[in-house]
Amino acid sequence: MKTYRITITMPDGSQGRALGIFASACAAIVAVMDDFPQAKRISARRLP
Repeated sequence: MKTYRITITMPDGSQGRALGIFASACAAIVAVMDDFPQAKRISARRLP
């Protein structure tokens, strides 16, 4: 499990960021998609 910084961009351009522990970047994005289905963009970066 690794720590990821997740950035969520909504259709109106507002952004939110969160940290989470996930098995992969894909798992992080899928988890966030469930919580924010209207998101325009979701990115996940692994932190060192």
